[in-house]
Amino acid sequence: MAVMVGTIIARCDHILDHARARYALSRCAEVGTDVQLRMPVVIYGPEQLRFGSSVAVGENVVLRAGGGLTIGNRVLIAAGAAIVTVGHPIEPPRWNKVTAAPVKIGDDVWIGVNAVILPGVTIGNGAIVAAGAVVTEDVAPFTMVGGVPARVLRKFDTKAN
Repeated sequence: MAVMVGTIIARCDHILDHARARYALSRCAEVGTDVQLRMPVVIYGPEQLRFGSSVAVGENVVLRAGGGLTIGNRVLIAAGAAIVTVGHPIEPPRWNKVTAAPVKIGDDVWIGVNAVILPGVTIGNGAIVAAGAVVTEDVAPFTMVGGVPARVLRKFDTKAN
């Protein structure tokens, strides 16, 4: 089942449609505090979606959570991103057959505009996924990845400022 969350746009200001966002979030397995959905957002399999606290999801994001999706605390997901937990098998026949693998997004993660995260991937705490990246493998904590397929661009100091 898909839950589509709509938007109200007044001039250039995006306004959260609180009732629809609350409905979409009420269908999720778990939701922390201060989870913001900027519309439109499409959620498939909300019963398999777990949000931490202080999460911001941008416009036109697609969350395909049917295989299990966990999003940590203080996570930013930019507009147009797609996080996918289900796909089709490589070997034919593919019609009406799906494979699933959970995705885990750690705490303090930033996912850039139009990034794609594929099934079975874990994004470590403090990681950054650059705009347009296609993530096919796990991302280590405090690492920036980018490209197609995503590769390591930089590692960050893990000491708090």
